[in-house]
Amino acid sequence: MRMAGRTGPARTGRSPIMQQPEWNTRWSRVARALFPLVVAGCLIALMPPASRVAFDPVMKDFALRPSPESIASLIATYAEQYALDPALLQAVIKVESNFNSDAVSSKGAIGLMQLMPLTAAALHVLDPFDPKDNIRAGAALLRRLLDRFGGDLTLALAAYHIGETRVRQAIGTPALPATQLYVDRVLGHYDRFRAGTSQPVSRATAHRREGHNVWSPSQFPE
Repeated sequence: MRMAGRTGPARTGRSPIMQQPEWNTRWSRVARALFPLVVAGCLIALMPPASRVAFDPVMKDFALRPSPESIASLIATYAEQYALDPALLQAVIKVESNFNSDAVSSKGAIGLMQLMPLTAAALHVLDPFDPKDNIRAGAALLRRLLDRFGGDLTLALAAYHIGETRVRQAIGTPALPATQLYVDRVLGHYDRFRAGTSQPVSRATAHRREGHNVWSPSQFPE
């Protein structure tokens, strides 16, 4: 006996397909395209550069740290290229990083000659931790500052420390204590390195007025 039931629409054998909204399909494609980039960006942000990763500290010291001979060779090469005294480059590196190519300051300066990231980028540095790239850029910057300040080593070193603009603004005023200490330290090492190479010692000193170091305007272009 057939049971009476409710009648309904006849089934065709296939369930209806729900169409996805157009925006959902579009953003799905965008998400698929951007996801690998987002992951790569996160990894780069969380992990240090490959040259800084040290799975074994002993291997890092042995393999990654440049030898004193290679640094000395780079100093000689770029000192000649930029018409600088090798002892001067050596003295700047000594004060800036103590010859540690992995050095990073609290302000973000990097490498042997402590280049700030923006300065490094302006000087086309690809890896500021690389001694070759770092010394080349530092030597180029020091040469440029010496030219800007008419060869005045004291002012050029002060500008290397705090920037050219700040030094120009401070001309004729007492030197900043921290910067004057920096200049004195570099010049002190410069004298010692020159003496070690049997070169005549020729120390640049700041003019003094009323017992204070004063940055005086030498003959340099405005």
